[in-house]
Amino acid sequence: MHTEMRVADMRFLFFQLNIWLCLLSAATVAITGVALGVAPLSVGGGLLLAPLLFYFIYVEDRRGVTAEDEVNQPYRTKLVRRYQTELLVTELLALLGYELVVCLLVFRTGTANVSDLLFAQIPLVVLGSYGWLKRYPTLDSIGVGFTWAFVAVFSVVAATQQPYSLDGVTVFAGWFLITAAGVESRNIQDITGDSQANKTTLAGYLGPNAASLLVRLLKAGGVVVFWVVAGAFAAGLVLCYLLVLSVFRRLTRLHKGGPASETTQKSAGG
Repeated sequence: MHTEMRVADMRFLFFQLNIWLCLLSAATVAITGVALGVAPLSVGGGLLLAPLLFYFIYVEDRRGVTAEDEVNQPYRTKLVRRYQTELLVTELLALLGYELVVCLLVFRTGTANVSDLLFAQIPLVVLGSYGWLKRYPTLDSIGVGFTWAFVAVFSVVAATQQPYSLDGVTVFAGWFLITAAGVESRNIQDITGDSQANKTTLAGYLGPNAASLLVRLLKAGGVVVFWVVAGAFAAGLVLCYLLVLSVFRRLTRLHKGGPASETTQKSAGG
């Protein structure tokens, strides 16, 4: 019975800690490569950078339980506290893996510069200031959007010797728009809990209807950026990526209440 509970807990945390999102982040690197004229397979170890880094960032962020987490995610909060040690170990292993891959790219493959070793730490600097960023309505989205966009472009540059270019900056802007939209989409779902915890997000400030419109506009803008830079194929890949994200976000919402609520939903459905 204990083993079954742990499996159920792992499945729940896979969705509610957004581990699926960390894994799918490799797709942003591959799509970035396509947009910059690089074959995804030639990125090689660069495809590992985003999943490893974002696993560390997301788990570290979720382990720091906040007042709004208590309201928005009570069952997740309970499991995070129960498995603090296990989560800490896995996130440290992910961070170690990230740094090892970066060092491998810099010192062994000859396809990166030592400066890339320093650039690779920029997302960790953003993580260190994220607690402060979350206090302000727009900085939350800006911080997350910057980090995802930076990692997508940096991973390709570090792994393939692609020079930083105007196209790279434009692709960065595309991912920034898409990721910022994703943050506000999540914030729309958390408006009630955030308000009870006296946390103000851009979605809470605008209201759900205006925020939903903003999310759609930002995502559309991101897709257009890819279309302009790399053509219809790259834009189509981004649309496929967004479609997969929407499927997983729906699955994540179904798992929000934990096993008890999941059983209730199944019973209600016959």
